[in-house]
Amino acid sequence: MNGAQAISVSVKAVVIEDDRILLVEYQYPGDTHYNLPGGRARYGEPLREALVRKVREETGAEVEVDRLLFVVEYVPERWDYEFGDYQKVQFNFLCRMAPGSPRPAMPEELDDKYQTAVSWVPLDEMEQLVLLPKVTPAIKAALAEDGRADPLVDRW
Repeated sequence: MNGAQAISVSVKAVVIEDDRILLVEYQYPGDTHYNLPGGRARYGEPLREALVRKVREETGAEVEVDRLLFVVEYVPERWDYEFGDYQKVQFNFLCRMAPGSPRPAMPEELDDKYQTAVSWVPLDEMEQLVLLPKVTPAIKAALAEDGRADPLVDRW
């Protein structure tokens, strides 16, 4: 694309409970993959507020946002347009379930018709799943206590 263009800004929640992570499952024809709960921020919407809204829409759960873990960027030209033709940036936050929150479950109104499940997945089983973007190593590094993880992931 020529000239200035918008960049998609999204937020994702890394919700950990009892050594399990909250994930949303999607089944497209010939493809099953998982995402962290979250999605696009609206114009003028603060990132933390967007995250709380998107987690509620996708899982019915209420979360409290803790801290930024890492940022993922996608520049289409660098990755041969594998995940679309527009630039994306995704902010990934550590979150916790809010006191009194309903348990995560499939919403009555789906944001995406291909969403098929909301589930808690053991952290040690994450490598066996297709998580998009491919951030399993970034999640594990960001959760490590040594503080040496690079907070920028340049691969969607």
